[in-house]
Amino acid sequence: MIRHVFLWKLTPGQSLQPVIDVLNTLPDRCPGIVNWEISGHQAEPNPNGDPWDGVLISDHESWEALDAYTRHPYHEEVVKKLLPKFSERAVVDFERGSE
Repeated sequence: MIRHVFLWKLTPGQSLQPVIDVLNTLPDRCPGIVNWEISGHQAEPNPNGDPWDGVLISDHESWEALDAYTRHPYHEEVVKKLLPKFSERAVVDFERGSE
């Protein structure tokens, strides 16, 4: 199982919920998603560092399935639409051990 973690910070003046709403359209339109979680940061800032505004975590059966999701035309359309709303982005993809 491959886990895809996407973090983002919004540009000033952007709202979180519209971004989450657009991202939440991906599971219905793109293949290869086994599990899906998305949320905005909910805790108060603390000494651990400046929090990211949101996180999307998705699981995929294989690296090929993650690649198919990433290259899907609808995913590319969503990325293009949302890029201007982000001041920073971070991605970590990794193979999960069997549970």
